[in-house]
Amino acid sequence: MPIFLILICGCASTKNYEMKLDSWLGHSANELVSSWGYPQSSLVAPNGNTVYIYGNSGSYRMPSQTNSTYNVVGNTIYGNSYTTGGQTINFWCRTFFEVNESKKIISWKWEGNNCISE
Repeated sequence: MPIFLILICGCASTKNYEMKLDSWLGHSANELVSSWGYPQSSLVAPNGNTVYIYGNSGSYRMPSQTNSTYNVVGNTIYGNSYTTGGQTINFWCRTFFEVNESKKIISWKWEGNNCISE
């Protein structure tokens, strides 16, 4: 797949995630917890509002492949082999919802490399 298609798909998925987060603005914290479950943690922001923090993570191990090349010189075979792949790719997303004193969601923020939605 050409790199520009990968970038377009990535942006569209992130944009969909942001649209999903936008849909929560103005909703109550109780509705959020009913839908997303209890947050992993929360904190009190400097302005006194509560911030709910949700996160997920995972990893994928790329398959490895061994490649070999051989040359025949006279009656002797010379060979080389090398392995490619085998890397582990880590995926994560952390989402923050800020809730005011009326328990309404007033803002959100996300960070990570796997904050996507269909």
